[in-house]
Amino acid sequence: MRLLNLLQREPAAMGTLLTSILPCLVLLGLLHLDEKQIAALVVAVNALVAFYVRLRVTPKDLASPLAQVPAPQQAS
Repeated sequence: MRLLNLLQREPAAMGTLLTSILPCLVLLGLLHLDEKQIAALVVAVNALVAFYVRLRVTPKDLASPLAQVPAPQQAS
């Protein structure tokens, strides 16, 4: 839960971590990626983590579009 709170405040932290690790893996010869592929992975990770965090931290009653629509009133 602590990681989720951290990611809620700064979802780009995962992309930053990936940006730090990927070039090291390329230099060690463990991965064969060019700079465009690394950039694409970092952007994709940032987007996915941000989307996941938004899904996890959105209150359940606000997540449903039906929760915001007022109920129809019956004529008396």
